[in-house]
Amino acid sequence: MGHGEGTGGGKGSGKGALASKEISKSQEVLDAEPTDRGNWDNQCDFFLSCLGYAVGLGNVWRFPYLCYQHGGATFLIAYVVMLLVAGLPLFFLELTIGQYSGKGPIKLFGRVAPAMKGLGHAMLVITFLVVIYYNMIIAWTIFYTFMGFTSELPWSKCYDTDLFGENCYTVAQDNECLNNTQGPLSAFWRKECTPVEDLCQHFNMTMPRADERVCRKPVPPFLLDMEACKLIKLEPFKNGPARCKNGTNEEGEDMIINLSCNILFNSKEIELTNGSASCADGYQDLPLNKAYKRVTASEDYFKRGMLGMDSETTWLNMGGLKWELVLCLAGAWAIVCLCLIKGVQSSGKVVYFTALFPYLVLTILLIHGAMLEGAYKGIEYYVYPTADKVAKLNNVKVWSDAATQIFYSLGPSFGGLITLASYNRFDNNCHRDAILIAFANCGTSIFAGFVIFSIIGFMANSAGLEVEDVIKGGTGLAFIAYPDAVAQMPVPPLWSFLFFTMLITLGLDSQFTMTETVTTAVLDQWPKLRDHKGKVVTAASFVGFILGLSMCSRGGIFMFELINWYSASWSLLLLAIIEVILLMYGYGFRRVFENIEEMGMRLPKFMKWYWMATWLVLTPGILTFVLIMTFVQYTPAYTFRIDVDKYVFPVGIQLLGWLMALLPIVFIPFIGFLQYRKRKAAGQSTELRDMFSPNNKWGPAIETNSHVPKEKDPNSYINEGFKYVAETNYL
Repeated sequence: MGHGEGTGGGKGSGKGALASKEISKSQEVLDAEPTDRGNWDNQCDFFLSCLGYAVGLGNVWRFPYLCYQHGGATFLIAYVVMLLVAGLPLFFLELTIGQYSGKGPIKLFGRVAPAMKGLGHAMLVITFLVVIYYNMIIAWTIFYTFMGFTSELPWSKCYDTDLFGENCYTVAQDNECLNNTQGPLSAFWRKECTPVEDLCQHFNMTMPRADERVCRKPVPPFLLDMEACKLIKLEPFKNGPARCKNGTNEEGEDMIINLSCNILFNSKEIELTNGSASCADGYQDLPLNKAYKRVTASEDYFKRGMLGMDSETTWLNMGGLKWELVLCLAGAWAIVCLCLIKGVQSSGKVVYFTALFPYLVLTILLIHGAMLEGAYKGIEYYVYPTADKVAKLNNVKVWSDAATQIFYSLGPSFGGLITLASYNRFDNNCHRDAILIAFANCGTSIFAGFVIFSIIGFMANSAGLEVEDVIKGGTGLAFIAYPDAVAQMPVPPLWSFLFFTMLITLGLDSQFTMTETVTTAVLDQWPKLRDHKGKVVTAASFVGFILGLSMCSRGGIFMFELINWYSASWSLLLLAIIEVILLMYGYGFRRVFENIEEMGMRLPKFMKWYWMATWLVLTPGILTFVLIMTFVQYTPAYTFRIDVDKYVFPVGIQLLGWLMALLPIVFIPFIGFLQYRKRKAAGQSTELRDMFSPNNKWGPAIETNSHVPKEKDPNSYINEGFKYVAETNYL
């Protein structure tokens, strides 16, 4: 924090003397500050902590879904490109400035540019909001882990209790009804074997044949035109009436279907006076899984059993606290607190387990999943690039989603990477670490995709459905689709334990770093508290627990989704753009390269050109593109209810979400104004170039993070606003 000190700006002649004087002053300040901030015991601690932070829940439950949605292997092309031009450059930049300064984000940006000290505060606000809801996911996984310690998983079938609704369904129970030859043809409905005829009548349909489990649905009259294609989920083909495009053949040619009323719904075709046709007196025979919405036992258990929702749960009726979730949330925060109570010295050891255990479990799951019936079908969907899927690379949304995924996966602009790197030795090769970790993160996502899709293929085969009808993203994959799969495997409790333990370790790594970011900011701001780090961590954990209690209510999923939707959306992208522009054009890209050399890293010429091209042009450009697309593709926050797949939140709640997103942005001008007032009151320069130039506390952390002090080059601290005056040739 600037505290109104003068900047390193020099005017006229005597710049070298002034720079040397300020370097000496800066070194005195560094020497005077406490040196017990702590650092990693070894660089393996740092590497695994960074890897654990980057590899999180999104690698397992979001990437595979996006990969399927946007063309399998073709999405990987966009994903890797975005890694190279957006994710990796930001990742290395934050490791560089964090390691060089040895400070958390608030101190760092307050010293790089006093006017932009609020950028560090904004990162902390976003991180704190994410910390609150992210630990709720860990609480859910703890709940499932303990509930799985039974001989029969509680979501393995539809039990006759209030935790399961009348549309609850499992394949095993339905097969029992089908194999029951006594009485009329039956199906599993209302948690018992029910005659198909009664089921059809309940949904205002009839049973056309006594020996077939289908329901006949009357079809109202409709016009036979191109819009009719949508009734059978095909794309209209505009070169003729009532023609639909049904994909492309091996030569890339469009496959066209000429519609008729009979093809659509066994309807009679009636010619109209204008030459078009109308379909009337039709019907459609539907299999039972299309006649009504079936709900798997795992979905009912997630909504009713764990979350405690009922049909009346809304934002206006959130219900009381569910004590099981309260205990699980308390347990999650207790784990975080105990692992961080001694700082990086304790968390650095925990990550040896939390960062590596998921890879062991993923390998075991892949071996087992590959042997399941139907696994190949899922993996083929994941990696096989059909002509239609390749064509999706022309879609802007594919590139936007790829950039968004790699950005949020690596986790820049939260302040976490800066914090982790700030505990490094000054001479650590963070260039090597950044490249290895970024590509390890990308590889983990791809590897996890094979695991998930082998199991999704098994589920689709068991249910007699297509893969696209089974795949879900986010919480739906982790807490509905996969629990349903493990319930059908041999020894279900074992696979349940492995999967949810893996989720816990994936989540804890990210949670450790984000919580450490918050506590580091507090300790950097008030160094005297470093002797009481355990109390600071305990207090932060307690506050996080209290603020998370709203998500333990029976409607807590609404609050969870609201924070998830808005807390780190467009505001985080905006912070990233501001950060890279500030460091490249305010602080100066040449200074960044000089700082890299000061830390002992010698970059190949090709890499220098690569970093300069991405930092100066590509990365801010790509992030701006993603930010614009985020607004263009904006949809109001929504989630599910018991009987509704898409419950859009009320307007007032949406406004609350927008305020949440705006909150961190407000800190930037507000803190900047306070810095201006402090400097002006102290008689310090408030000129624009001085407000956006390093102050006299900015310098390398050689005294605190390294046992091998390095001599500083005076030229790197001559400050003429945005002008760089050193003559060093970096490229």
